[in-house]
Amino acid sequence: MTMRKKLFGALLLVCIGNVWGLDANEAAGPSQEEFNTDFLVYSFTWQPTFCIMKPKTPGCEQPPKALLSHGLWPYSKSEGDKTNRHPQNCTSSPSCRNDVCTMPAEEMKAVLDNKPLRALVTKDPEGMFDHEWRKHGTCSGKTMRAYFQDMVVLAGVKKFEDEDSFKGLIGKKTLFSEIRKTFPDNTAFRCYRANGEQYLHEVFYLIDKDGHPYLDERNLQIGIQCQEQETWIPTGA
Repeated sequence: MTMRKKLFGALLLVCIGNVWGLDANEAAGPSQEEFNTDFLVYSFTWQPTFCIMKPKTPGCEQPPKALLSHGLWPYSKSEGDKTNRHPQNCTSSPSCRNDVCTMPAEEMKAVLDNKPLRALVTKDPEGMFDHEWRKHGTCSGKTMRAYFQDMVVLAGVKKFEDEDSFKGLIGKKTLFSEIRKTFPDNTAFRCYRANGEQYLHEVFYLIDKDGHPYLDERNLQIGIQCQEQETWIPTGA
């Protein structure tokens, strides 16, 4: 790699960081030496909340009452006040052909043709797939197709401590601690807040590469923290 290419790549990553920004508790970068993968986060979105946030998204006319697969993210253990540490926008994947690791059209088509995967995700997921690959998949050490197939293979990690109790809370609001009780210990959460109300937004399952619960990280906080207050689990279609 020439010095000019190296400089361009560094500037591009700086620009990406500036565009997306990092939360105060977040540390991230393309170095898999600095941000090694200690565990995986399988992220599931409560789709009715997402549709409150972005109602014009395809499929939000009748959002499913379900936790849909969002992404599978390599993650690093917390250090001090950095409780959201992860590699991102890497260029070391076997599928990367240059400094900017994009999804060619034929690879995107192959992923979109994966019917078991499509059954797990939102309608019209092309934009989400492209983003997930660039930010997270490139740091997985997998090819594009293998990375997305892992989302299918590991989808069974979505489990409840008490699924009946969770279902009984849908369409209601209750203290967040009561929602938390319905999920196993290897989970963390993100909420959405608007007009004084709090909504369950995402559930993060912390797992190892084989899908077993990862319990050595207790401080993970991605995005908006769920406060101990009454929290909606909005209903869908």
